[in-house]
Amino acid sequence: MNALVAAWLPGSEGQGVADVLFGDYGFTGKLSRTWFKTVDQLPMNVGDPHYDPLFPFGFGLTTKPFQKN
Repeated sequence: MNALVAAWLPGSEGQGVADVLFGDYGFTGKLSRTWFKTVDQLPMNVGDPHYDPLFPFGFGLTTKPFQKN
């Protein structure tokens, strides 16, 4: 699975991000903004004829914790 986790500046919560990345906890994440493919697409609005972002607003996923054997 290819993924991007934008944790920005997690500070003291960095351990929580690490726990998720190492599979100790499941992850749920949704984008709070649209990610464009290139800056040339700006400005872009939902409903525009050529609306084709890299990741649309609200894009996300949910995972489950890993089972350790």
